[in-house]
Parts: sequence; C-alpha cells; structure tokens
Amino acid sequence: MMDDSKPEECKVCFINYDEELQRPRTLPCGHTFCSQCIKDSVKNVQLICPSCRAVHSATAATQFPINYGMEALIKKFRNMQVTSVGSESPKSGQDHTRGIGKKLQSMVQEQKSSISNLISECEEVLSQLGKYQGQVRDWKTQHHQLQDKLYDLVEQNKAAIELLEQEDTSVVTMSTEGEAGKKQLQTMLECLDAVTTIQEVDTTCDEADQYSVQAEDWIRKCQELFPNFSIAGTSVKLQENIKKALDMMTRETVTTDVPVLLKYSDFTIMEKVEKITGDIPL
Repeated sequence: MMDDSKPEECKVCFINYDEELQRPRTLPCGHTFCSQCIKDSVKNVQLICPSCRAVHSATAATQFPINYGMEALIKKFRNMQVTSVGSESPKSGQDHTRGIGKKLQSMVQEQKSSISNLISECEEVLSQLGKYQGQVRDWKTQHHQLQDKLYDLVEQNKAAIELLEQEDTSVVTMSTEGEAGKKQLQTMLECLDAVTTIQEVDTTCDEADQYSVQAEDWIRKCQELFPNFSIAGTSVKLQENIKKALDMMTRETVTTDVPVLLKYSDFTIMEKVEKITGDIPL
C-alpha cells in the first residue's frame, strides 16, 4: 500500500508537488499523482492507476484535471511550517523596538502588518497565476489538437479533389466516345434514307447493327461506371464536414470585448477565467 503520511509528495516518484512538472492531477478513479508520473505512465492510449490499477483512456497528462484542493492544502501546510519555524526564532523584532517610543512602535507594527498583508496577497496572486498557467497550457494543447484535425481535414480534401479529377477525366473520355457513336448512328439514319437496292439495304443494315451494338455497350458501360459511389460519397460527406467546421469557425457567437466589470473588479484571476469560459461555448 502507498504511504499517505506525506500528502505533499507524489506516491510514485516521492517528489514534492509543485506548480510545474510535479503539479498534482487527479485520475477518474480519485487517486492523485504528479503530472510527470502520469505522463510517463501513459502507454498505448491508456493509463493504469499506480494505486488501484484502474485502467483509464489517456493520451496526455493534461487531460486529467489539476487537483487544486491538494495544491491549496499543501500550500497551507507549508505556511504552517514556516509560521512554526518563525515562532521559534529569537524575538529580535521585540528586542529591536524595545528602545523606541510607543508611537514609533505603532508605526513599525502597522508597516509590518501592511507588508504581511501584501505578502499574503502576492502569494494568492502567485497561486492564481500558477493555476492560470495550467489553464493556458491546457488551451494550447487543445489548439494543437484542433490544428492537427484541421490539417487532416485539408489533406482529406486534397485527396478528394484528386479523385474527382480522375472521375472528371473518365467522364470526358466516355463523353467523347458517346459523341462519336451518336454521329455514327446519325450517319446510318441518313444512309438508310438513301438506300435503293436490296444489296444496299443489307449492307447498310449490317453496319447499322454493328454501330447499334457499340452504342448499347457504351450506354451500359456509362450506367455501370457513373457515378462512382465511393468518390461521390466521399466528396459529399467531406463537403458536409468542412462546411460544418467553417460554419463553427465563422459563426459570430463569441465577442472579443472584455466586460468592464471583469477588467476592474474584485474577481480572482481564475474566477475571471471561469466567467470567460462559461460565456464561450468551447
């Protein structure tokens, strides 16, 4: 069994969690490990939980959510350790201010309080920036995945165009043959109108039968060849997919204007991110 006595460290690599490679991420089974270990464990589009051996579909560590609760708990735990160490140090501050007046002591304490508050605010903003960085990187990953899909769609479109070029060439060839056959049949009609002897009738009818057979073969061949169901089906389906993709890209449902209340407000960075992502259909 894995040791749970040190919640601040990954149970696989035993390295303390941080806000970079060792960010804690939670698997669907509920167990948490660092991003690097999850990344190293993804094999063959799946990941086996090191704790309960549950199998999860996975291609990258970033698809699993960051355990912000764990990060907050670790941060609180570390702050408690720092506070504990500070309380055991010599009371140099008290000794230093013992020789000054009460008014000056009050000024010093007020300044210390102000600085402490600023430090806390800095830590909170740094924490928010760390979370936001994770979100930004997730967005980048999603954009790369979408870009790959778009490239794949473009390649499919190129292949479809090549197939349609071949089909067009086949149609031109068969049309040329058909025009020639039609002219031959028209010539036979003129010849049949001009026959005057039994021999001419026999000869002309034989030729007419020959051209008629060729025309019938041409008609049957056209019916068999066209349309090429594979090429036509691929073209129609691909056009539908591309039109849908373009429609989603050009649809004016997203505004780039940032609400004034979000620019200057008491919302945290991640609260503003949640507001933005909540208003934009991803």
